[in-house]
Amino acid sequence: MPDYLPEPQHGTTTVALKFKNGVVVATDNRASAGYMVASPRAKKLHVLNEKTVMTIAGLVSDAQYLVKLLKAQIQIFELEREREMETRVVGSLLARIMYGQFRTGFPYYVGLILAGYDHKGPHVYNLDGSGAFGEEPYTSTGSGSPFAYGALESLYEEDMEEEQAKKVALLALRSAIIKDIATGDGMDCVVVTADGVKTLAKEDIKGILGNKYPFAN
Repeated sequence: MPDYLPEPQHGTTTVALKFKNGVVVATDNRASAGYMVASPRAKKLHVLNEKTVMTIAGLVSDAQYLVKLLKAQIQIFELEREREMETRVVGSLLARIMYGQFRTGFPYYVGLILAGYDHKGPHVYNLDGSGAFGEEPYTSTGSGSPFAYGALESLYEEDMEEEQAKKVALLALRSAIIKDIATGDGMDCVVVTADGVKTLAKEDIKGILGNKYPFAN
């Protein structure tokens, strides 16, 4: 990057995992630029429609553009067809958008997680800058992902109940907050089931983690 351009905002940890009846998705709130905290209130978890969410990591401007573009495409689809775009279809659309840009030689510098619930059950997809994506039982992106994966590998179990799944996701994010300087400043967490997207309040997150809550307040 040329010296006259500002350091881009990057650095994050996002986590998603399946449980018996849905998915849990969690992110931190810190955006960093080199060794500086560019923002302590970065929004990295975005609701795309009633049963699909996406997390962003990487170059913020690229990620924000993709969120706006994808939301617009979903709204057009749902208005024209008068039905909800399912998570699997949203994943395919996003992969095509990203691959088309990748072919130009100027890819989006992002790491994305797409997660949600449709008639085939819960889904968790990890997409890289080329648009390649695959379904996983759990995944993590961002600078703190190696620490989050350590917790996920140890704690994740198939067919967990919702309460256990929320705790595993938040503990994985906590591991990254403790060890990665580019991760921190708060937690966002949602649960997606057949009933839609449910956002956890800060007090709910503190209650789940108890004395393991990584912040002073």
